[in-house]
Amino acid sequence: MSLSNKFILVLLTIVIFIVSLFTYLNLEEDEKTFNIQLENRVAFMKKQMLQNAKYTIQYHTAEIENDLASMNLSHIAKLLKQLVEREEIEGAALVSDNKEMQLFEGRPYQKSVDTETIEENEENIVIATPIIISKKWGTFSLVYSLETLNKEINNARKISLDKKRRNIGNAVFLALMIFVIFSIIVFFWTKRLMQPILLLTKAAQNIAQGKHEGNEELLHIHRDDEVGILANTFNEMSSKLETSYRALKELNESLEEKVKIRTQDLETSKEELKHLASIDPMTKLYNRRYFAEISEELFDVNKRKHTNISLILLDIDNFKNINDIYGHHIGDDVIISIANILMENTRKEDIVCRYGGEEYIIIFPGTDLESSMKIAENIRKLVEDMIINLPREKELRVTISIGVSIANMIVDNDIEIAINKADNAMYEAKRSGKNKVVNYVEKYLEEES
Repeated sequence: MSLSNKFILVLLTIVIFIVSLFTYLNLEEDEKTFNIQLENRVAFMKKQMLQNAKYTIQYHTAEIENDLASMNLSHIAKLLKQLVEREEIEGAALVSDNKEMQLFEGRPYQKSVDTETIEENEENIVIATPIIISKKWGTFSLVYSLETLNKEINNARKISLDKKRRNIGNAVFLALMIFVIFSIIVFFWTKRLMQPILLLTKAAQNIAQGKHEGNEELLHIHRDDEVGILANTFNEMSSKLETSYRALKELNESLEEKVKIRTQDLETSKEELKHLASIDPMTKLYNRRYFAEISEELFDVNKRKHTNISLILLDIDNFKNINDIYGHHIGDDVIISIANILMENTRKEDIVCRYGGEEYIIIFPGTDLESSMKIAENIRKLVEDMIINLPREKELRVTISIGVSIANMIVDNDIEIAINKADNAMYEAKRSGKNKVVNYVEKYLEEES
């Protein structure tokens, strides 16, 4: 529940409580006043009834005493009947103390009294007085009904209850009217008070969530009170935060771009270093370190595929004499020239490496022995026909000895076995006169024979 709704709920609760309390106190006061008035009214009516009763019984007592003295009983009976015919009297009786004479009309009262007596209950009032003829003869009594009085009391209470109900209805209607009017007032008042606060809250939430743009529309609050001051202060703070955020964002993007470029440079440098670490600087061929890595991988791949892998190992004949006679710079030219021939006469998938000072090794993936022998022989002829120009128009020719082997994917466990076979074949070529191509299989068959 929002703060504005809580505020409205509290105010409406207070209003309803005040109206209800006022109505309750007002009704209690009205009822108290009515009860006092009713009690006074009842007391007054009873007082009048008693006065009339006393007057009536005193007036007719003398008349009855005269009739008894003359024994005019018919007149007494007529009198009693006339008395009972009155609305307020429901009984009249004349009873002798010896019970020999009993005259009554309506509801009788048969007690004997020595003095004037008044008895009262919820239904009636009885007034009795002694009859004296030289001495006490009996009792004359009248029973006054309270029915009329009770009806009047009930009617008064009914009128009071109806009035109370009307007052309650009026109070409820008044409370509803006050509720509606007050709700409208509170609604517009809280809308004016709370709407800017809600806008400020929304803007603060946006800033907390990193949404620094678009908050200006929420903060267009033009007021001269404390809320307006708060909105202006918040607007200034939001603008400064947005400026700082944009500057920080630009700086972050710049740093990210620099880091990205630096990372790319590092990756490029890493690749270049890796490439340089695997390349022989003189011949631009792969070096022995790279050969050790790639040869194992190629051997495993071809072994899984059950395909052939062959290699040739070649060495420059009499290379030490070339260095000693012509110098190391001529020896370097020879090494580079042979490297160029090897690169130009092998496939892209073949691995050509400088294996040692004047040694080279080539791996032929997926190539059988016969094809490898043809390639080796072609290389030997190209080197044999190669001419190295020397000073004073002299020329230098060189030869190479080549050993060829093929890896047996069933018997051989690793590439080193194939390298050793090629090495043995190459030394056989040197031993048998140099400038030759010898494969390990032929050498093995010759040794067997």
